[in-house]
Amino acid sequence: MKIGILNQKGGVGKSTIAVNLAYGLAANGKKTLLIDIDPQAHSTVIFCADVPREKTVREIFLDRAFDIRKVIHPGQVNGETMNELSVVPAAIHLATVAEQINARTHREKLLHNHLRRIENNFDYILIDCPPTLGVLSMNAIFTADLILIPTTYGRYSLDGIADLFATISEVKESDTYNYRIVRNSFDSRNRVSNHFIDEQLAPLQASLLATIIRKNEAINQAQMNSEPIFTFDPRSNGAQDFHSLTREIAAHG
Repeated sequence: MKIGILNQKGGVGKSTIAVNLAYGLAANGKKTLLIDIDPQAHSTVIFCADVPREKTVREIFLDRAFDIRKVIHPGQVNGETMNELSVVPAAIHLATVAEQINARTHREKLLHNHLRRIENNFDYILIDCPPTLGVLSMNAIFTADLILIPTTYGRYSLDGIADLFATISEVKESDTYNYRIVRNSFDSRNRVSNHFIDEQLAPLQASLLATIIRKNEAINQAQMNSEPIFTFDPRSNGAQDFHSLTREIAAHG
């Protein structure tokens, strides 16, 4: 299953979810490939400490004939390689790629065509998207079997979600597509905000994942230490919630 983790709104925990879900699936024996197509490279820094400039995801967008296997790196945590986790890293120079490929025909299919050559080697391919609905995100939308949309319990967290659905429909050329919403940074003390967001999400109830990621300082600290929450603080609420998310996604798959 190919999963695009996408929201054009920043600050919703997209990369956090990508990193910890990838680790959770790999730790459960699933051969997992995490592809970072966000120039900020937040997923990359967790699993790939040093990445040569010419061995990033940029190459597959610029060259249709490029062998994607040349930019697949083993995932590492605290210097140790995870056998079931592989990463296609990003770097800041990916930001210029969108301008270079925008005029190409079938530009939204570039990633899909590369993945066709290797997708049978993995149980899950996760794609961490940039916080925009540009050509890079469109590539993830086109190839994804499932769109995973993180949202938070902030007042403006759902702004633009109609535009997101419109873009998915346009790229998929269908009003029927597979997506799930994962609620992130839940704080039970914020009753008014929580109630408001729950009301806004009510029409999408059938597409809400049961798992809710609670706001948890250990998750922030894990990011600062460039670790998944599972290794940084395995007993934290954050680790428990991501265990639950991993099981739910695996069952869905």
